[in-house]
Amino acid sequence: MKIFLTVSKSGRRKFSETNKLVLDEIEKHKVKVITTVGEEYLKNKARLQNKGVSESENKYKYTHDTIVKRSIFVSDAVVVEASHQSFRLGFETHFALSQQKPVLVLSKERNYANLINHPNFFGAKYTEFTLPDEIEKFVKHAKEYKLRNRFNMFISDKEKEYLEHSSKINNISMSSYLRKLIQQDISNFED
Repeated sequence: MKIFLTVSKSGRRKFSETNKLVLDEIEKHKVKVITTVGEEYLKNKARLQNKGVSESENKYKYTHDTIVKRSIFVSDAVVVEASHQSFRLGFETHFALSQQKPVLVLSKERNYANLINHPNFFGAKYTEFTLPDEIEKFVKHAKEYKLRNRFNMFISDKEKEYLEHSSKINNISMSSYLRKLIQQDISNFED
């Protein structure tokens, strides 16, 4: 299992100890971690430069964006350390959710869980004592609900219209809406 950990570029120095704490906690779960905590994620920079990306400001400016998007795409889940808020982290979170990745947004200041209603979005305000529990819950969830089974089916036009309508209202894909209904049914069954 691969987890992408992303942190604010502008807050990387100020929050270096916090970021390292989150990274260490994720690594305890024996998962492969791709991260922006250090500079190692830029190791793909040389490969991008071979495709015409140079160090000049105008040609280099999208390298970080490209590497982050690729990292999210190949990961099974995403953890965002958002104690230092940034527009970039919001974009990365949205991109990960659009790729159907489970996303955990951690912050020492605020719990983002109640701000976004999406089945793959999780948030937690944490301390160094609560962090292990938050990471453990998320990794367990990501492993358990990793989409690895494909299921095709035929539906009527009326059912398709309903799915399209409901997915728009809930601001999620039709597949996510169906998974949400199944999870609700499972929860009702288990209760």
